[in-house]
Amino acid sequence: MKFPALENKIYLDTARSGLMYNELLCWRKEHEIDFLNRGSQFRSNHEILLEKTRIEINKFLGSNNLTTFLVQNFSTGLSLLLKAIKTDKTVLMVKDDYSSIINQVLCSGLQYTFVDNNFDVEAQILDGINKHNPDLFIFSIVQHIDGTLIDLDFIKQIKKDFPQILIIADGTQFCGTQFFNFQSSEIDILISSGYKWMLGGYGNGFISFNDKFQKSHFKINERYFVDLFEPGHHDTLNFGSLLFSIKKISTYGIDKIEKKINSLSLYTLEKLKIKKLLTSKIIKRASHSNIFNIRGDEKLYQHLLENNIVCSQRGDGIRISINFYNTKNEIDYFLSII
Repeated sequence: MKFPALENKIYLDTARSGLMYNELLCWRKEHEIDFLNRGSQFRSNHEILLEKTRIEINKFLGSNNLTTFLVQNFSTGLSLLLKAIKTDKTVLMVKDDYSSIINQVLCSGLQYTFVDNNFDVEAQILDGINKHNPDLFIFSIVQHIDGTLIDLDFIKQIKKDFPQILIIADGTQFCGTQFFNFQSSEIDILISSGYKWMLGGYGNGFISFNDKFQKSHFKINERYFVDLFEPGHHDTLNFGSLLFSIKKISTYGIDKIEKKINSLSLYTLEKLKIKKLLTSKIIKRASHSNIFNIRGDEKLYQHLLENNIVCSQRGDGIRISINFYNTKNEIDYFLSII
């Protein structure tokens, strides 16, 4: 995969958007030319492409036994899902989690409680479950502001100890960074946009149900899910792009991607600790993701941009995110600038 955006800048912003690459652009051009020349006929076999996308997502998530629906993005998927939840159910969330999780739950009319997003967030979650006995737990696997990675072994234990809880995970900042077997994860429902680490471009995502998911929390039968999650037409450009990129990533090797991301992330973590640019919350945790939020203001942010380093302002600091197309030399240059 060749990424033209990397030719004149250091791109540490996949957490905001994954990059377009030449091969995907060629496929998209061919797709649009087909539309240009054939009009409505170019969609004559569109359902085949969409079904291939669902199948490829399931393979990417490590199982053929998942029920997967195509949605435009995470927020749309969660909003539709919450419409199907019985109105007397209660939700547990993590403070400062992705704003769309919090806003969608607030708009749903469901009762909710929060746990603190501290260095011991897993202990906070467990305490919140014991105190409030929620019906649903909704969380981002990787917290988008500072990159806190929720321990997935802890999630398995939660499901073992509290099997009645419906566990709903946002995989937008996670899917595409490492191998993940959804079926064995004990997560009931995984929702993700495809435009970040899956490199699918905008306007595509998915919602996948584990074959053991808790059905008792829903007010509609699962046979109606297709009408709920996939009404109307689907854009074959958007979902075809996701299909194309998942295949590309799989051919390249998700194991290679995971190894490279982990190596660069550990290197960056240690360097940022030395420079004392991380919060005590992150320093105290045993493990971390490939997203970092460093101490920095508007002046530093502009300084980074002026030196061709693409990043984002999030929370009280500056967020960088590391993907397989980044290098150690790029990290060293970034560290020299700050």
